[in-house]
Amino acid sequence: MGPSSISYGHFNVSLVTRSFESRTADWLSVHEATEKIIAGVTPLRVERVLLSDSLGRALAEDLVADATLPPWNNSGMDGFAVRAKDIKGASKESPIRLVVTRHVRAGDAPGPEVGQGEAVRIMTGAPVPSLTDSVVRVEDTDAESDSGVVQVFDDRDAGANVRPAGQDMRPGERLLGLGHTIAPGAVGVLASAGRGRVLVHSRPQVAVLTTGNELRGPDQFEDVRSGAGIPDSNGPMTSALVAAAGGSVMQLGPSADDERDLRNWINKAEDCDALITVGGASMGDADLVKRVLDRMGYRSGFWRVRMRPGSPVGFGWLPRGDRLQPVFSLPGNPTSAFVTFELLVRPFLLRLGGHRDTDRRRIVCRTEEAIHSPAQLTYFLRVQLSGTSENSGVRLTGPQGSGLVSGLGRADGLAIIPEDVSRVQEGEGVTVMLLEG
Repeated sequence: MGPSSISYGHFNVSLVTRSFESRTADWLSVHEATEKIIAGVTPLRVERVLLSDSLGRALAEDLVADATLPPWNNSGMDGFAVRAKDIKGASKESPIRLVVTRHVRAGDAPGPEVGQGEAVRIMTGAPVPSLTDSVVRVEDTDAESDSGVVQVFDDRDAGANVRPAGQDMRPGERLLGLGHTIAPGAVGVLASAGRGRVLVHSRPQVAVLTTGNELRGPDQFEDVRSGAGIPDSNGPMTSALVAAAGGSVMQLGPSADDERDLRNWINKAEDCDALITVGGASMGDADLVKRVLDRMGYRSGFWRVRMRPGSPVGFGWLPRGDRLQPVFSLPGNPTSAFVTFELLVRPFLLRLGGHRDTDRRRIVCRTEEAIHSPAQLTYFLRVQLSGTSENSGVRLTGPQGSGLVSGLGRADGLAIIPEDVSRVQEGEGVTVMLLEG
């Protein structure tokens, strides 16, 4: 069958029907693969949630202030609110004495005006009384050693330590934009803007299915010790990656290398927004995932990308009633699964969840060792950084085999070696995609 185009749910996709047996590699670049994955994706539905449930979500509206904050001029520290002209020339040798008329704490009213030669003892955040324009820090005074009178020994705070009303926000000011990812700092902004409930996009519901007769969970780790199996690290790792990208996880499997078992697991994911399979992504006799998907009506977007680790990654859509479910087929080697998720799945999930920013931050670092990379593929190497700014030093986490998992725990980022580069000399620059958060 040839290509066709169809619109289902949140996707407008070009479909190519090719059976497992006749499929040939597309060998897309990473950029081409990413563009094909996110083309036509629109964010999931909007819902209003409690502020306490908004962390990690994407705003579905602009956040606009409707109050002045702080609502009044207030003190930036504990001290004495005074008029600047009243403390000019104050020093240890020539202290200036002021009459303390009252104490003002946060939550108190500012009280009456402060007259010439007067001061008000004030706490941080408390409203500054009218006519005062300065707060003298306690350590520049005798701390009111005689009750009702304070001696000022320094005039450096004349005109200082008063935070003006509206310095933080004013009515009509745009505080956060549509698609902003709600991190803990943004929760503070939302709370300060009086939002007990927040309009956000739904979290993508993502099924993660690992495959392979050899996989063992923690309850079967004795098989690993005896050499009869390998740990199923991909299931927990990929589920964690989904959660970090703002998705909700349905962890399935591990499935046996058996078509009926695979189909049963895949059917359990029918209602999810996306399905991620890990393992069985290549063309070996035991790589059954594609064969099972094909028999369920799978439409291929692409198979194979010019990258390493992870070149046998695939993407397509599976008919689910009146909609198409996006399906990512990730390789089974742990590092391959990790890298392909970071490069291809994460941007998709963030876009589906309504997030404005979908790309990891990239910086140019200085290599602390020579890096060899066979040409023709773009390589993504696990590295450790001596810092997180431009020109930080960078070195490999250790051996870079795609079946090795320990280096992932030490990796600060992925060094990107382009297709046409086979060697990076010590001291040369290399672009690093940071794995932040």
